[in-house]
Amino acid sequence: MEKTLLSIVLILIFTKLGGIISKKLKMPEVLGALIAGVILGPVVLNLIHYDNNIKLLSNLGVIILMFLAGLETNVKELKEAGLSSFIIAIAGILLPLFLGTLGASLFFDNLLENIFIGVILTATSVSITVETLKELGKLNTKAGINILGAAVIDDILGLILISIVLAFAQTSGSNWGASTSLPIIYVFVKIILFCLFSIIGIAHLPKLINKFAKQIKPGRELLTFSLAFAILVAYIAESLGIAAITGAYICGLMLSSLEHKEYLTRNVKAISSGFLSLIFFASVGIEANLKGINLEVIYITLVMFIVAIIGKLVGCSGAARLLKMPRSESIQIGIGMISRGEVAIITANIGLQKGLISEEVFLPTLIVVILTTIITPILLKLAFSHKIEKNI
Repeated sequence: MEKTLLSIVLILIFTKLGGIISKKLKMPEVLGALIAGVILGPVVLNLIHYDNNIKLLSNLGVIILMFLAGLETNVKELKEAGLSSFIIAIAGILLPLFLGTLGASLFFDNLLENIFIGVILTATSVSITVETLKELGKLNTKAGINILGAAVIDDILGLILISIVLAFAQTSGSNWGASTSLPIIYVFVKIILFCLFSIIGIAHLPKLINKFAKQIKPGRELLTFSLAFAILVAYIAESLGIAAITGAYICGLMLSSLEHKEYLTRNVKAISSGFLSLIFFASVGIEANLKGINLEVIYITLVMFIVAIIGKLVGCSGAARLLKMPRSESIQIGIGMISRGEVAIITANIGLQKGLISEEVFLPTLIVVILTTIITPILLKLAFSHKIEKNI
């Protein structure tokens, strides 16, 4: 217990100092928190290890962060961006899947493993982008709304891909039939039901809550029940095989039309940015253990990193341009979708546990997650700067 407490103290101090330095250098605070995690982890000082306690706090951190992102999202604008977000998400999945599978075939002969590597690279973790957009005051811009919408859709579509590959892996060597098709149909049913209930909740739940909220003042009860509800929806999503962060974001959307939204947002932000999200951002850096690195791992990492950037930047930006969006806005959307974060790590973990990929692939995945997580805030900062935006 005392070791965990000391780890939390070090994380909070280092991430906040890193954030202050980043801010002085005109960079997003989240970048300092990520680098602080790398410094504290096995790569540099080796003071903190990614154990179950840090993992729990990190998972809570990203859930609360995505709940806050949902609260701060303008639902009306998200509805207007629904179709465009869907098209951007589709493009942002197909291109990384194709390029990732093609790139993996340079190193591995197993087709299923190559496809799964492509699936890993389709993942988008919007939590880093969310924090950066909030710092830049761009979360509710058209680009910000499209990034958030596309990332949520991306997560659901990515789940379908993972489930299909796993279904094929479990029935490999047997003929296609009921044993293969039933698990896939079951996954589709769960996802469709979750989506339907989410849409109903976003449309009708705020009206129901507001009837009772008029009679009470905003206070700790509202905050406690809202946090409990966010974690509950995250739990339901996780139980259905959908990422908990998607459930938390959907819950935020459900409560984003409340009359006491301002009070709720202010207090959730204090919990998130002052404590839990700092642990999440640091944990991404702490997870980087480069002891198993060799020349082949470096080559695999390089190919995965190139695919990770080109797949999202070209795929999502290209789709946005086809939708007649301005060039600067299209590039902002493409950059915002680059970060992989915990979604890629979770996907890689599933593949590792099921024997679909080896440690030789898992380590490059972690490195690519770190690299994309570090460069995304930098590139977003540049993409949204008035001078560069004007030149584009």
